[in-house]
Amino acid sequence: MKKLQTVSKALIGFTLPLVMLMLIFLSVSIASGDRAWLKREYDKLDINSYTGMNTDDMIAAFMQMVHYMKGDADTMDVEVSVHGERMQMYNETERAHMVDVRNLYKKLTVTGYIVLALAIISLALALAAHRTKEERRSILRFSAKAALWSIAGVVGFLLALGAWAALDFNSFWAVFHIVFLDLESSTFDPAVSRMIQICPAELFFDMVLRIFLFAGGTMAAIAAVCGVYIKKGGKI
Repeated sequence: MKKLQTVSKALIGFTLPLVMLMLIFLSVSIASGDRAWLKREYDKLDINSYTGMNTDDMIAAFMQMVHYMKGDADTMDVEVSVHGERMQMYNETERAHMVDVRNLYKKLTVTGYIVLALAIISLALALAAHRTKEERRSILRFSAKAALWSIAGVVGFLLALGAWAALDFNSFWAVFHIVFLDLESSTFDPAVSRMIQICPAELFFDMVLRIFLFAGGTMAAIAAVCGVYIKKGGKI
């Protein structure tokens, strides 16, 4: 039984950081599909004259991109009016880029299901290996501490990435695309790329901030619960 308890703790320690990272992916999925928030952003940015499109067309184009990324649409085809002329929104380079983004999203989705399965296995194994009331209090205390360390590690990692992006965004952007996407298909000229025009830096920044506020708020709530549990000596 002691060996099973050791395996249980090791699996919990391995899984919890992955769960915290998956919270960020979940936040991306939620934030990217919020049409009401997107409309508020476009109203605030007032980029209609720059893009040549009305707000409804920009929202439709953005949401088609999101639906394609998530696998809810088979193509990137969406018609918009640009300075009064009807045309397809996205060019071939933008479509190729979104194929890469879609594949990355699929991989992250599969990873999320694997992490969920690991969490369920961890819970089942913990219950099987810790039978008495005191043993279960002990594994809960261990899990609470592991969760706090996991949150600290993920936050530290994100702060390091943020510092890198702030100091040298070009190298950060290039490395990210080299590792996860195709760099060549991810390079656009803002003067001709309508995808970039409807995703200006201000929109990108606000969305990233929203993602981190959601994920950070969730992790802060988890940390608070874990902290209270540990402070009370595992008696709640």
